[in-house]
Amino acid sequence: RKRGIRVLPGGDYGFAWNPHGTYARDLGHFVDFLGFSPMETLVAATRFGAEIMRRADDLGQVKPGYCADLLLVQGDPLDDIRILEDRARILMIMKDGRLHKAPGRALSSRQ
Repeated sequence: RKRGIRVLPGGDYGFAWNPHGTYARDLGHFVDFLGFSPMETLVAATRFGAEIMRRADDLGQVKPGYCADLLLVQGDPLDDIRILEDRARILMIMKDGRLHKAPGRALSSRQ
């Protein structure tokens, strides 16, 4: 990072040592072990992720014309990125502009 090399979170999920549903934990590792701020971590996971996939023109930012993949959480992940690990704090999930979990609806363990 100090030399201008972008480091992005992510990995191969679905194995015993790296199960599905641990991406939020990985974001916490960026803060705890790599010295990223929560904001730097979220930018790496969103905007820089879109850039590496060559989709910076429609992914990775909250802007008109971009795909709306959003989470609404109770609390501020810029104060504590680890709140993203707590499913009870996820209030709303929007994928491609469609609600998949509306406020007040329980989040199942399969989502």
